[in-house]
Amino acid sequence: MTTWYPIELVCPVCETTFTSNSIGSCGHASKRTDFRPNYWGFNPVRFFYHNCPECGFCAPYKYYQSKFENPAFREEIESLGPLPELDFFTGLEVKLERAMVCLETMNDFGIISLNEYDLANYWIEAYWWAKNPNLIQKCGEIVLQYFNRALEKNLIPEEMIFQINYLIAEIHRRIGHEERANELFNEVISLTKDEVELEWIYKLAVQQKTSPQEDFPSTNIKVLI
Repeated sequence: MTTWYPIELVCPVCETTFTSNSIGSCGHASKRTDFRPNYWGFNPVRFFYHNCPECGFCAPYKYYQSKFENPAFREEIESLGPLPELDFFTGLEVKLERAMVCLETMNDFGIISLNEYDLANYWIEAYWWAKNPNLIQKCGEIVLQYFNRALEKNLIPEEMIFQINYLIAEIHRRIGHEERANELFNEVISLTKDEVELEWIYKLAVQQKTSPQEDFPSTNIKVLI
């Protein structure tokens, strides 16, 4: 069950005071085969990010605990403009894309320090919850770009590497890159087939290559992401 409650925030960019909502409790019953949670009840993700109605700054709660003094940064954010009034049930993808833009901008200005693995894990929420096909494609490709860079730079924790390699293959499959997806599934299958601890990844890669499913089976499966 998803519960939430109102909070008052002061925008760290334009100093507007506004009311938002914060998550009280939530849980998920299952996951998609790209690890997206299938939440019980109402989707809580919209409450993980807060959108200033005046300037359009959008970010997680923790970034509202500071005041951003850099005038060039403030000008950059304010140039985005406020988001249009968002439908409570369908505006999530718009809100998440704006949040990603704001996080990227904070990172570019050195206000926060996010590496490629961090950025992939933020952008994957925008990919997971996008409904517009073009936005799914766009966000999926951004996630892939960041995960691949993170692999190149050895930024991914050792215990996550096979899982991330599988996820990269699955995102390729879901956004229509079937040939590349199969190449990557084959790599995961080859590397995990004789590893008892990785048997679940092996079976998942075989399944998604040969007979793709939308969700994980109901049986308990180890997923770290």
